Formats: sequence, C-alpha cells, structure tokens
Amino acid sequence: MIRSLTPDEVPWFVGRSLAYLGHSDPQGMSLRLAPLLKDARSESRHCYVLTDPERSPSAGVHVRAPEPFDDVQTLLLASPWHHDDRAALTRLIAELLDEHPHEAAVLELHSLDARRRGELEADLAGLGFVLDEVQQLRFELSEVPPIGVPLVLSAWTAAADRDFRAFHGAAEGRLLSDARWAYLKRRHGPFHPDLWFLAHETLDQEPVGYAFCGSTERRIDGTFSLDAVGVRSDLREDSEMLRRLVISTLHELSGMSPLGTVETELSGSDPKLIDILGSVGFEREGRTPVLIKPPG
Repeated sequence: MIRSLTPDEVPWFVGRSLAYLGHSDPQGMSLRLAPLLKDARSESRHCYVLTDPERSPSAGVHVRAPEPFDDVQTLLLASPWHHDDRAALTRLIAELLDEHPHEAAVLELHSLDARRRGELEADLAGLGFVLDEVQQLRFELSEVPPIGVPLVLSAWTAAADRDFRAFHGAAEGRLLSDARWAYLKRRHGPFHPDLWFLAHETLDQEPVGYAFCGSTERRIDGTFSLDAVGVRSDLREDSEMLRRLVISTLHELSGMSPLGTVETELSGSDPKLIDILGSVGFEREGRTPVLIKPPG
C-alpha cells in the first residue's frame, strides 16, 4: 500500500533519500538537517512510501501535485529512493501517477549519479518518462541589447489559433496533439494571448518565427517566461534571424515591464539555442537532470 508520512518520520525519509544518493552518513546528515525544516507537518504530506505490513517501506518519493483548478497541471516528483528494490519505486510512481490527475510529470534527479539516472530512465520508460538535462536561463529586461531592424510581432487571437498551430508545427517538423498544444499555453501559468507572437518582416509578409511567452507577475518589475521560440524551417540555420526574433521579443516585453526578468528552461538536446540565448545576454543559472513525462 501507499501512504504519506507523519511529521516525525520526515528525517527518516530524508535519510533514506541520502542513502540512495550514496551519502556516507545519511542518518547523521538527516538529523542535522531536521532543525532546518520549516514545516515538517506540511512536508510529511508530500512524502509517499510504498509499504508492506511485514516489511519496512521499500521505496519513497516526494510529490507536489497540482490542484484541480490550477492552470499548471504538472506533477512534480523529487527525492526518489528505494531499498534494493527498483521495481518497488517504479510501482510507487505508477500508482502516484494514477492517484493524482495531471497533464505532465517531472521527476527531478538532483545529485543522482549516472548509474542511478540510467536505472531510473530504464525503469520508468514504460510509464512514458524520457531523460533530459534542463538548462535554466535568466535575462534582465533592463539590459535589452539594441536591434537594427526589429521584427513585427502579431499577437495570438482565437481566430488565428489554427495559423499559430500550423506555423509552429511546420517550424518544428511535428504537429502537437491537442493535449500538448493546450499544455504549452499554460506551461507556467494562465494563458496570456498578448504574449504569444508570430514574427514578420512586415505584416503583409508570411511569418518568419514565433515566440510564446507567459507571465506570473505583470508589473514594472514583473516576471515572464519564454516557453517556446523558433524560426521557419527554411531559416533554422540562420542564427542571426533567431537572434533578431529573441531581441524583438525582449523589446516587446521590456515595454510592458522595463525592470522585469525573463526566465526559460531549455532542453540540453538543443545546445545551439542555449548558445544563441547566451549571446543575446541570457545568464545560465544551472542544469537539472530530469525525467519528463510529457502531456498526451
């Protein structure tokens, strides 16, 4: 059976997780970390273990489940562990996926070595998870670089949704399912139509690129997310066009929030895009190995 923990069991759970990471003194470290827990009662409700009445728990994972009416319907998993029973951890995660409604799921693999990541990749592939290493980047809108000739951005409308979807599919070489298209709109919060753009040289010409953004705070120092960006398929080798697109988008966002920031997470499988954003002025903030179960 699956159960959550009581508050006094949280240090034990942390110790199990540290042991799975290969820490030399997991229980000692967990006891030293225990006083730093701000709310053990709240944390205990997010720690799940697979138990057998005749044995100690054989696997555990920390879970942050979306509420039914949240815009972002991503199930967040972290601190996985098992006690010499890989199948137990797979079963635990499978049952949690069934128990908590979600559109996508992300299992963070902080501090796990390559062997452990490889085991989890193999064990959870059947549940739809794929291994990635996500690069976080951040840009300060007060530092938008100058641009010679900006692209013209046209915002999403309900009537234009089909055109936006068709252009995105042609640019990326694959059409998104209805579930993935809906998820992309709410990837980091409520959908903001005025932050989804097609880019043109002039409005009477066909689009050359797209930039889909989100926002969690609309104010002078607000925060935006860059959720997807790309150029037309015949321009994919044109790094300068992509730079123009990104800078044009940053200028648009800085007009809304001149002291704001833009954050993005990019797949490690696209180092070229990471380098181009870096050349524009995005700062790299860290890389996180993850297993991702996409929507649909």
